[in-house]
Amino acid sequence: MAGDSSDRSRAATDAEAAFMTLSHDLRLEILLALWDAPGFTLSFAELRKAVGERDSGSFTYHLSELRDHFVAKTDEGYELQYPGHRVLDAIQSGVFHEQVTVGPVELDDDCRACGGRLTFEYGTDYVARIRCPDCGNRALEWPFDPGGIADRDDDAIVAAFDRRTRLVWSCALNGVCPFCAGRVDRELTGRVHEEGACIGVVEQLDRYDEYFARDHPAVVAVDCHRCSFYSFVPAGVVLLTRPAVTGRLHEAGVDLRATPLWGLGFVVDADAVAVRETEPTRVEVAVPDADESLAFTVGESCDVVRETTAER
Repeated sequence: MAGDSSDRSRAATDAEAAFMTLSHDLRLEILLALWDAPGFTLSFAELRKAVGERDSGSFTYHLSELRDHFVAKTDEGYELQYPGHRVLDAIQSGVFHEQVTVGPVELDDDCRACGGRLTFEYGTDYVARIRCPDCGNRALEWPFDPGGIADRDDDAIVAAFDRRTRLVWSCALNGVCPFCAGRVDRELTGRVHEEGACIGVVEQLDRYDEYFARDHPAVVAVDCHRCSFYSFVPAGVVLLTRPAVTGRLHEAGVDLRATPLWGLGFVVDADAVAVRETEPTRVEVAVPDADESLAFTVGESCDVVRETTAER
């Protein structure tokens, strides 16, 4: 959700100035050298030696361009500041300059639709996919940075994808953007009816024709006020963000830590979600893998209204 035109213009101007500050390769080398240093701090001479710049005048100029925002002058020398860390975080994520592929890797998890073995794949579109090659079931798909691939074997990559996706969804459903920390609107959205036909939640949005949970009767639309983060989250994920509910799930035999997202029926099964009320929207999320008949009602503001008995 963007602001007004004057806000956008000011933000673009400020961002352009910041990017121009980082436009010279020596300045990025300075940030990288400080990032590698103990305590993120080096003296002037140490920093100049670390980047291999012989021209003292050139080095001094480019260092001065970074000062008071990306780099700070201290008694010990020069220290990397929080904005500098964030620049390097973005670089290390790999999304600007890396394209890698992984898989398909066969998982130990079975497809909930047909019982076949699921696979993990990661492509150059920066999306990780958990799918079944036998029946075509797309259990879960979500963006994942190339940095999550580096220095990990296949099992660790899959585990990192699970944990990272949980973190992103949890932040968004709690109203905080996982990327810019801006305010996120959350709206529980059920199927809409048009001329007597029941149309999928995201069916009318071309961009999301391939959304993995497009057949779910309800999803949560998340929309950041500050940055471009906008997507849909399965309604069942709300249960993972409420401590009282996670405790109840543990009592019912659902091990949330040992079971990946694609193994949780209340997250990935369309049949586990049912719209019970509209205006305001309330949906019931059943827990098919519990030791007992268990379900929860989720309200329009993404709060868990009550525990119910699942219809089986």
